[in-house]
Amino acid sequence: MRHAVKIIKGSLVGMGSILPGISGSMVAAILHIYHELIEALDNVTRQPLRAIASVWQYIVGVILGLLLGFFVIRLVFEVAPLPVTLLFIGFIIGGIRGLNREATQAVKIHLSWLAAPAAGLVMLAFLFVTEQTATVGSLAYLFILFVIGALTAISLIIPGLSAATMLMALGYYHILLTVGNDFIAAVFSGDYSAVAQQMPMVLVIALGGIVTLLLMGKVMALLLKRYRSIFYYAVLGVVVVSPINILVTLDDHTTVNYANTAWYLWLIGILLFLAGYAATQWLAKNRQHKEEIK
Repeated sequence: MRHAVKIIKGSLVGMGSILPGISGSMVAAILHIYHELIEALDNVTRQPLRAIASVWQYIVGVILGLLLGFFVIRLVFEVAPLPVTLLFIGFIIGGIRGLNREATQAVKIHLSWLAAPAAGLVMLAFLFVTEQTATVGSLAYLFILFVIGALTAISLIIPGLSAATMLMALGYYHILLTVGNDFIAAVFSGDYSAVAQQMPMVLVIALGGIVTLLLMGKVMALLLKRYRSIFYYAVLGVVVVSPINILVTLDDHTTVNYANTAWYLWLIGILLFLAGYAATQWLAKNRQHKEEIK
């Protein structure tokens, strides 16, 4: 039973890693397993077998959560892209208050807040970057996959930083969903030729995640220690601007036409937006309460 509970907790962390506005590490912190995972990550270079053995249930759970998340999110995007996008934007906007608190509490460098508008302008600039140059199989495409894996791994290290939000802002979230969903579909259908075709892309994403966890874990810890305020203000700038990027990306990658979308879909979307906002607020408040108790 103890193993099953840990696997369930790990699956929630996995799903949190690919939901916009939520990070896997935030879910891990709420479930009181964050420090356990970080300790295992810190020990993996010294005692790899012991470190993995101590958290293998969580690892299995994270993988299961990612598999389920890819399938469900991609399906929902195909059925009702606008309402689910508004749900995710609700998640994102709901997390702004918590990020602002992190940034203001961590101020150590004068004018750190300038990182927010600078990062926001960079995100807006991505709207003018076309993705046609990154054809499937090209080096640029493989680099994007590596970055996707790296950002997903970073979200497992830094509470409050959502990899999915960053990927949506960059316009690469659909790539993650497509690769993950196609690979899962090929595995369960027994189409081994399709599995072999998808495997290189999955391995590049996995490589990005593994390299980031092993090499960037200590770098991110140092960054957060010395430049925490600049880092969180930069993330805040990205998150504030990201709804604009997300809506533009939705228009470019789906058949959504905002002017011709049925009124009931807008109504459902607004209700989901409020639900997403409330959910993120509850998660942040719950996490803050648990930290205050400690």
